[in-house]
Amino acid sequence: MATVFAGMAASLDGYIQSASGDLAWLNDAMAPGEDYGFADTEARTGAYVIGATTYRELGGTAGLGAVPTYVVTHDAGLAAGPHVRPYAGDLTRLIDTVRSDVEPGKDICVYGGGRLVTGLLELGLVDELSVSLVPVVLGGGVPFFGAMTSSTRLELRRCRPFPSGIVLLDYRVVRS
Repeated sequence: MATVFAGMAASLDGYIQSASGDLAWLNDAMAPGEDYGFADTEARTGAYVIGATTYRELGGTAGLGAVPTYVVTHDAGLAAGPHVRPYAGDLTRLIDTVRSDVEPGKDICVYGGGRLVTGLLELGLVDELSVSLVPVVLGGGVPFFGAMTSSTRLELRRCRPFPSGIVLLDYRVVRS
Protein backbone atom coordinates (compact mmCIF):
# COMPACT_ATOMS: atom_id res chain seq x y z
CA MET A 1 0.00 0.00 0.00
CA ALA A 2 1.28 3.47 -0.89
CA THR A 3 2.65 5.62 1.92
CA VAL A 4 1.12 9.07 2.30
CA PHE A 5 3.82 11.57 3.13
CA ALA A 6 3.48 15.29 3.69
CA GLY A 7 6.04 17.98 4.09
CA MET A 8 6.54 21.65 4.10
CA ALA A 9 9.05 24.34 4.90
CA ALA A 10 8.17 26.42 7.94
CA SER A 11 9.72 29.33 9.76
CA LEU A 12 11.05 28.64 13.24
CA ASP A 13 7.82 30.07 14.65
CA GLY A 14 5.68 27.71 12.54
CA TYR A 15 4.53 29.77 9.56
CA ILE A 16 4.53 28.57 5.94
CA GLN A 17 3.90 32.01 4.47
CA SER A 18 4.43 35.52 5.77
CA ALA A 19 1.46 37.77 6.59
CA SER A 20 2.03 39.60 3.28
CA GLY A 21 2.12 36.33 1.31
CA ASP A 22 5.79 36.78 0.50
CA LEU A 23 7.92 33.63 0.20
CA ALA A 24 11.27 35.39 -0.29
CA TRP A 25 12.29 34.34 3.23
CA LEU A 26 12.27 30.72 2.05
CA ASN A 27 14.20 31.31 -1.15
CA ASP A 28 16.70 33.52 0.67
CA ALA A 29 17.40 30.72 3.18
CA MET A 30 18.16 27.99 0.64
CA ALA A 31 21.79 27.65 -0.38
CA PRO A 32 23.10 26.43 -3.74
CA GLY A 33 24.36 22.88 -3.59
CA GLU A 34 22.36 21.83 -0.54
CA ASP A 35 20.17 18.78 -1.19
CA TYR A 36 16.91 19.20 0.69
CA GLY A 37 15.55 15.89 -0.59
CA PHE A 38 13.72 17.19 -3.66
CA ALA A 39 15.13 14.47 -5.95
CA ASP A 40 14.26 11.69 -3.48
CA THR A 41 10.73 13.06 -3.13
CA GLU A 42 10.27 13.21 -6.89
CA ALA A 43 11.62 9.65 -7.32
CA ARG A 44 9.24 8.09 -4.79
CA THR A 45 6.12 10.05 -5.76
CA GLY A 46 3.46 8.31 -7.81
CA ALA A 47 0.80 10.98 -7.20
CA TYR A 48 0.51 14.40 -5.63
CA VAL A 49 -2.35 15.66 -3.48
CA ILE A 50 -2.21 19.43 -3.34
CA GLY A 51 -4.37 22.22 -1.95
CA ALA A 52 -5.97 24.63 -4.40
CA THR A 53 -4.23 27.69 -2.94
CA THR A 54 -0.81 26.09 -3.33
CA TYR A 55 -1.74 24.95 -6.84
CA ARG A 56 -2.64 28.53 -7.78
CA GLU A 57 0.55 29.88 -6.14
CA LEU A 58 2.54 27.53 -8.37
CA GLY A 59 0.81 29.12 -11.34
CA GLY A 60 -1.14 25.98 -12.12
CA THR A 61 2.07 24.21 -13.15
CA ALA A 62 1.62 21.19 -10.88
CA GLY A 63 0.62 18.09 -12.79
CA LEU A 64 2.04 19.22 -16.11
CA GLY A 65 4.42 16.28 -15.98
CA ALA A 66 3.34 12.66 -16.06
CA VAL A 67 2.62 12.40 -12.31
CA PRO A 68 -1.11 12.52 -11.49
CA THR A 69 -1.95 15.52 -9.34
CA TYR A 70 -5.17 15.71 -7.33
CA VAL A 71 -6.08 19.30 -6.43
CA VAL A 72 -8.41 19.61 -3.45
CA THR A 73 -10.76 22.42 -4.44
CA HIS A 74 -14.35 23.63 -4.49
CA ASP A 75 -13.63 25.79 -7.55
CA ALA A 76 -15.37 24.17 -10.53
CA GLY A 77 -13.47 26.51 -12.84
CA LEU A 78 -9.99 25.49 -11.69
CA ALA A 79 -7.63 25.43 -14.67
CA ALA A 80 -6.32 21.89 -15.03
CA GLY A 81 -3.61 20.27 -17.11
CA PRO A 82 -3.64 16.78 -18.63
CA HIS A 83 -2.67 15.05 -15.37
CA VAL A 84 -4.49 17.38 -12.97
CA ARG A 85 -7.62 16.02 -11.35
CA PRO A 86 -9.65 18.54 -9.34
CA TYR A 87 -11.34 16.96 -6.32
CA ALA A 88 -14.04 18.20 -3.96
CA GLY A 89 -15.30 15.82 -1.35
CA ASP A 90 -14.35 13.43 1.40
CA LEU A 91 -10.59 13.31 2.02
CA THR A 92 -10.67 9.66 3.11
CA ARG A 93 -12.31 8.71 -0.18
CA LEU A 94 -9.72 10.80 -2.04
CA ILE A 95 -6.78 9.00 -0.42
CA ASP A 96 -8.44 5.61 -1.08
CA THR A 97 -8.89 6.59 -4.75
CA VAL A 98 -5.32 7.81 -5.11
CA ARG A 99 -3.96 4.68 -3.41
CA SER A 100 -5.84 2.49 -5.88
CA ASP A 101 -4.57 4.55 -8.84
CA VAL A 102 -0.94 5.02 -7.84
CA GLU A 103 1.71 2.94 -9.58
CA PRO A 104 2.95 -0.02 -7.47
CA GLY A 105 6.04 0.87 -5.46
CA LYS A 106 5.26 4.60 -5.51
CA ASP A 107 3.92 6.82 -2.74
CA ILE A 108 1.54 9.75 -2.37
CA CYS A 109 3.03 13.18 -1.70
CA VAL A 110 0.84 15.78 -0.01
CA TYR A 111 2.31 19.03 -1.24
CA GLY A 112 1.29 22.27 0.29
CA GLY A 113 -1.60 23.56 2.19
CA GLY A 114 -1.51 23.81 5.96
CA ARG A 115 -5.27 23.24 6.09
CA LEU A 116 -4.96 20.17 3.85
CA VAL A 117 -2.14 18.65 5.91
CA THR A 118 -4.05 19.38 9.13
CA GLY A 119 -7.22 17.77 7.75
CA LEU A 120 -5.39 14.67 6.60
CA LEU A 121 -3.57 14.35 9.95
CA GLU A 122 -6.89 14.70 11.80
CA LEU A 123 -8.29 11.82 9.76
CA GLY A 124 -5.22 9.63 10.37
CA LEU A 125 -4.36 9.58 6.65
CA VAL A 126 -0.73 10.76 6.84
CA ASP A 127 1.98 8.14 7.41
CA GLU A 128 5.06 10.38 7.32
CA LEU A 129 5.60 14.08 7.96
CA SER A 130 8.64 16.16 7.06
CA VAL A 131 9.27 19.67 8.27
CA SER A 132 12.07 21.83 6.94
CA LEU A 133 12.69 24.38 9.68
CA VAL A 134 13.98 27.59 8.16
CA PRO A 135 16.11 29.85 10.38
CA VAL A 136 13.80 32.85 10.31
CA VAL A 137 11.11 34.16 12.67
CA LEU A 138 8.23 35.67 10.69
CA GLY A 139 6.12 36.77 13.64
CA GLY A 140 2.87 35.97 11.85
CA GLY A 141 1.34 34.70 8.65
CA VAL A 142 -0.16 31.41 7.53
CA PRO A 143 0.45 28.71 10.17
CA PHE A 144 1.65 25.25 9.14
CA PHE A 145 -0.98 23.54 11.26
CA GLY A 146 -4.53 24.57 12.03
CA ALA A 147 -6.52 23.70 15.14
CA MET A 148 -6.90 19.98 15.73
CA THR A 149 -9.30 18.11 17.99
CA SER A 150 -6.63 15.63 19.08
CA SER A 151 -2.87 15.32 19.10
CA THR A 152 -0.80 13.28 16.66
CA ARG A 153 2.25 11.46 18.02
CA LEU A 154 5.33 11.42 15.84
CA GLU A 155 8.54 9.39 15.92
CA LEU A 156 11.69 11.06 14.64
CA ARG A 157 13.23 9.04 11.80
CA ARG A 158 15.92 11.45 10.69
CA CYS A 159 17.27 14.91 11.45
CA ARG A 160 19.42 16.56 8.78
CA PRO A 161 20.98 19.96 9.51
CA PHE A 162 22.42 21.97 6.61
CA PRO A 163 25.15 24.65 6.63
CA SER A 164 22.49 27.21 5.62
CA GLY A 165 20.80 26.61 9.00
CA ILE A 166 17.83 24.77 7.54
CA VAL A 167 17.04 21.60 9.50
CA LEU A 168 15.04 18.81 7.86
CA LEU A 169 13.04 16.72 10.33
CA ASP A 170 11.51 13.47 9.06
CA TYR A 171 8.86 11.82 11.23
CA ARG A 172 6.72 8.71 11.12
CA VAL A 173 3.18 9.04 12.43
CA VAL A 174 2.76 6.75 15.45
CA ARG A 175 -0.46 4.73 15.25
CA SER A 176 -2.09 3.72 18.55
